[in-house]
Amino acid sequence: MLTRNQRGEFIRSTRRINTRMGAELLVGDGWEGVAYAELKRLALEVSAYHSQLEDKPGYAETGQAADALKAAYIALDAAYGSDVEYESGVNPMGSLELRVRPS
Repeated sequence: MLTRNQRGEFIRSTRRINTRMGAELLVGDGWEGVAYAELKRLALEVSAYHSQLEDKPGYAETGQAADALKAAYIALDAAYGSDVEYESGVNPMGSLELRVRPS
């Protein structure tokens, strides 16, 4: 929020920072899908900050973090993803769709 004086000049700006954190419990059936979705969501969120930090401190580190998260969800997909072959050779749901194999 921006505060201005009587002449319309900026006096100060304040921001509200969300300090809430949520994490899914990876227990029971389907934990692989939950982990995959959460890691992909985090990678997208970190990538959003990474793009905003170009030419600023933290740019390289956020890029590494986004790459590490992407590697993690790709590893989950490789371990637990679908082995289904599509006639067209293209997965209609995207290349990293997670379909958990039955035990």
